[in-house]
Amino acid sequence: MNAPDPDRTHPDAGTADRPDSAGRRAATTRRRPPGARNPVFVVLAAIVAGALVAGGIALAMGVFDDSGSVAGSNIGEGERLTHNAFTQSVTGDCLDWPAGNPGQPTKVSCELKHRFEVAGAIDTSLIPGAEFGEDALWPGAERFATIRDEQCPVVVDQYLEGRLDPQGRFAVGMMYPSQAQWDKGARQLRCGIQENGADGAPVQFSGRVADQNQSYVWPEGTCIGIDPETRAPTGFPVSCAGPHAFEVTGIVDLAVRFGDRMSNKPWPSTGAQNTYLGTICPGQAERFVGGKQVLDATTLNVQWSVLSEPSWLAGSRKVVCYLGLPDKRGGFATLVGDAKGGVLLINGKAPVAPPEAPPGRALPTPVPLPPGIAPNPDEAPAPAG
Repeated sequence: MNAPDPDRTHPDAGTADRPDSAGRRAATTRRRPPGARNPVFVVLAAIVAGALVAGGIALAMGVFDDSGSVAGSNIGEGERLTHNAFTQSVTGDCLDWPAGNPGQPTKVSCELKHRFEVAGAIDTSLIPGAEFGEDALWPGAERFATIRDEQCPVVVDQYLEGRLDPQGRFAVGMMYPSQAQWDKGARQLRCGIQENGADGAPVQFSGRVADQNQSYVWPEGTCIGIDPETRAPTGFPVSCAGPHAFEVTGIVDLAVRFGDRMSNKPWPSTGAQNTYLGTICPGQAERFVGGKQVLDATTLNVQWSVLSEPSWLAGSRKVVCYLGLPDKRGGFATLVGDAKGGVLLINGKAPVAPPEAPPGRALPTPVPLPPGIAPNPDEAPAPAG
C-alpha cells in the first residue's frame, strides 16, 4: 500500500524500485521539495488568514507513494496473493503498521493507535478498460493517485456523511498494492482517512474520525514551524529554540459557548468567534508567559484561530490561542526562542518593548504591528493588552 505526500503539484515524481525488508520490491517516491507543503490547520484570525486556507485543501487531497507491499510472506516462485489485513479489510476497519513499513498491516481496534481508517472499497470492475484485468500491467503510482482523486472523496464523504473537515488534520487517502503484490494477483483498492506527518507519511491517531474534533490544535507551549519562503505556518510542531511562526498559549473549546457537535446549532460567524475569543485569549496569554508586563515586553500579538463554516458543519469545535506577529512582507514574522522567558528573537532581532503609557491615558496600540499593517477589526483580534 502507499504512504502520503500532501503535495498535489508534484504527484509521485521520480519513483524508483527498492527491495523491502522481506525481499519484495516496493516503489518509493521522491519527497516534495522543502517549503512546498503548507498543511495549514484552520482559518487563522490574523493578517495572513487568506493565504493559509489553500494549504489545508492541498493536504486533504494528498498524493501517495507506494512505500511498501501489502501482502504476506514469500513462499516460492509460484506464490499468488497471500491475504492479509489490507486485502481483507472492510468499511470501518482501522489498520496500523510499523513506522516506515506499510507492507505489514494489522487490523486493530479503532480506539487504539492506527494509521488508516477504511471508508470503503473501490469496485475495480467498474473502471473502464482492462487495466485491472488478470494479465494487466501494474498501473503505477500516478494512475493510482488519479483513481484516488476521482473515487475516494465520494467514498469518504458517504462514509462520514459529509463530515470531513476540509481544513482539518485528516486527509483522504487510498491504499493500493505494490507491483510485487499486483503481480501475485492483488487488485484491491481501499479509500480511507489518515493523518499525515511532517514527512508526508501517515502518523498514528486514536479513535474514529467521525467521533472526534478534526481541527488542528496543539497543547500550550507548542511552537509551530514556519516556511522560510512563504512565512506561512507549516502546521507541524517544532522546537521553540528554532525558527517558528507562533507559540500556542492554549486550546479553547467553542462548544462551551456555541454548542457541541450534537447540538445542530448554526455556525457562529467569524465576528462572534472573535468577540468570544477576545474575552479568553488575552488573559490566557498573560497567564502563559507570567504576567502582562512580560507579555508586553515580547511585543507579540495575542491571536487565535477561528473555524470556517465547513469546519463547523463537519463537527470541529476547538481552536487555539497563540502568540505571533505579522511580517510586513506577508505571513508571519520568524520567531526564535520561548515567549515565556529567555532570549526571544523576531526576524533575528530582539524585541523592542513598547513605550509606557503616559499618566491618565492608554496608548492606542500597546503592542505595535509592523509598518503598513493594520488589523481588520472584522477578521483579526485586537493586539495584546
